[in-house]
Amino acid sequence: MKPSEIIQKIIRHDQSNAGKTAALRPGQIVSGKVAKLFPNQTAEVQIGTHKVIAQLETPLSADNRYWFRVEPGDGLLRLRVMESVNIQSKGTPAESLLSQLGMKLSRENQMLIQYFLKEQLPITGETLRMASEWIIYESKSAAEGLRTVKEMILRQLPFSKDVYSALFSVLNGDSLSSIMGELQDELKRADLSSKGQQIYSLLGVMTKTSRDKLGQQAVVGLFSEWLNAKDLAGSLSAFQLLKAAGMFPGEADEGAVIKQLIEDGVQNKPIIQTLSELLKTSESGNRQQFILNLAKLNGVIAESSKNRGQAQALQNLLNDFRNGSISFPAEKNILHTVFKSVLSLTINDDIEHLVDGDKFRLAAVQAGKLLGGEKPFAAAALGPQEITMLEEMRNSLRHESHFPYDQRNIHSELKRIITALGFSHEHDVLKLLKQNDDGAVKNLDTLKPLLMGFLTEEPAHAAKDAAERLLHKITGFQALSQESGPLQHFIFQLPVSLWGKISDMTMQWSGRRTEGGNIDPNHCRVIFYLDLEHLNETIIDLQVQNRIINISVINGHSEIKDLTAPFAAVLKANLLKLNYKLSSVSFQEPEPAGDSLLARETMTSIVQANQFSGVDIKI
Repeated sequence: MKPSEIIQKIIRHDQSNAGKTAALRPGQIVSGKVAKLFPNQTAEVQIGTHKVIAQLETPLSADNRYWFRVEPGDGLLRLRVMESVNIQSKGTPAESLLSQLGMKLSRENQMLIQYFLKEQLPITGETLRMASEWIIYESKSAAEGLRTVKEMILRQLPFSKDVYSALFSVLNGDSLSSIMGELQDELKRADLSSKGQQIYSLLGVMTKTSRDKLGQQAVVGLFSEWLNAKDLAGSLSAFQLLKAAGMFPGEADEGAVIKQLIEDGVQNKPIIQTLSELLKTSESGNRQQFILNLAKLNGVIAESSKNRGQAQALQNLLNDFRNGSISFPAEKNILHTVFKSVLSLTINDDIEHLVDGDKFRLAAVQAGKLLGGEKPFAAAALGPQEITMLEEMRNSLRHESHFPYDQRNIHSELKRIITALGFSHEHDVLKLLKQNDDGAVKNLDTLKPLLMGFLTEEPAHAAKDAAERLLHKITGFQALSQESGPLQHFIFQLPVSLWGKISDMTMQWSGRRTEGGNIDPNHCRVIFYLDLEHLNETIIDLQVQNRIINISVINGHSEIKDLTAPFAAVLKANLLKLNYKLSSVSFQEPEPAGDSLLARETMTSIVQANQFSGVDIKI
């Protein structure tokens, strides 16, 4: 079941778009029925569910339906009849109107006219021609295309192809995170510009689960611990954990792994290249060349002031080789200590370059599972020291969880994601034009403007297609967030990092606008949808009236009420601290997917279009 279908079920009892009629403008064509006739060629005309008093250009008969063209003029709405529905003529009224507008009598155009008539939408020749082209060439489904056109008209959005594509993406397209994943895959295979690299990096952060993020930190930490020559027991335990995570083959020893790391990282940095040369001379048995390379390595390391400790240790080792205190060839443990000490200098900055990138990412996933207790077989093969180290690492990383259960942290995290996606891009640009704001400048490097710049570079077709769909998705949610008279609506979809998955959280905030332009926190409504790992699809409908909160939870889990009961008192107490009173928490099961109305509706119903709009006339 789509998030849009579940959310529609919550708000369906409030209002429906079905009874709305878009504001009429000169040049538009509407189908109306003359209900009553008045003197001076005025009449009551029913257009959809609305009745208006209009000035008629020609005498008409009551109880008949006509095609009207809206004429310019002040005062009363002025209507000029085009052709009566009841006139006996060849073809249907839809065919007759298409003929008058000079459009082809195609099946698609007739369907378009009939849909406009059924939904009581105002028509212009240009609107029909553009809508027909979009539905035929841009939409996979005619029904979805028609629904998108309807929402554009009802919301009085600019009638352009870009707006259509943006709104269509929200109403019918894939989820935000799935498109982000597609684009990331395409960028991974492409030769990227600087903007492409920025987008790839940003997507990598936003589409990584909390488990993978903590697993990545764990792998980096284990590498540092393994390369720490001061604690031999800890180094060995870290090495075993890295093998358990799949970073290294289970049968590999330290010497083989160190050699592979050095060989794979030759082109990474001068320090690794020098280390590679030292390894080769050690294996060749050339003492003089080995000492020269060791001296060269010491010089490279000594160039950085932060490496003084390692430089001094290497200098002492060099002196021992020169004066014969250490014989050549050296014992393996001595060389391993040298190599590990040098590798540790590059580990924090360049681990993904030092080791195979794909292998590192897979190891991060496995390490995350070990931290979460999801790999019992791998954990069972560990010794007591490795288990102790794993537990210590679990405790140290726990407070760094990407989405901690703290109200202030959740608020800042959601705000960070909204900004990173570029939902406030236009606002930031306007702010930057009005005043030199450093914060606004930083926000220009968010996903939306990066996508706009990337598309001007004419990327490969597959990457371009995914980038366009992602840009349309973001823009579509911006279009749905609007003012309706004294009300404001904000709707967005965010990729939220849960423990083992990325879930798209769809949220709608609506309420009266305060003088400062914000939603009134005393009287508002918040609806959000999440696909959770264990509870699956979940909707929360939170209604606030006079700071009294009623919460409705829609979820198919049979025991959710009992599972959440222990938290009710805590929730009530914490809301009270924020000066809110919890009135009730109710639980409902979702409607079956086969419900006809539910299956028909879309995400647009979350935000009621033009709640305070209608036909603007004077009587």
